[in-house]
Amino acid sequence: MSDARRFDIHCPVTVQVSNGLNHKVKVQGVLYDIGVDGARVALKQPVPPGTRITLFVHFRAPEKPVTTMRFEGTVQRLQEEPRFEIAVDFHGTGRFLQDAVVERPADSSAGADEGS
Repeated sequence: MSDARRFDIHCPVTVQVSNGLNHKVKVQGVLYDIGVDGARVALKQPVPPGTRITLFVHFRAPEKPVTTMRFEGTVQRLQEEPRFEIAVDFHGTGRFLQDAVVERPADSSAGADEGS
């Protein structure tokens, strides 16, 4: 990842990993920071480096509906202690999703962030 500016934003995320043509695995987590070239995310289970993923970030603002953005990327780094944390490089820019059909985690999704 480059030295581009990062923004500390903590909100729920869904990481989608494709394991074959019709098999997709979704892992819930929490966004730690994000920039134009990538993000750092805490997850409930590991995703190995080199894995191509789709990252859905569920931005929340008080008194407003959730805004979901989709980013395509590749996991660059996995840290396993004290929780699973990945660093992702983006391929291109994010896209806003209208009426997202992605399962948004409940507020309890912060379980990936327990202990911090």
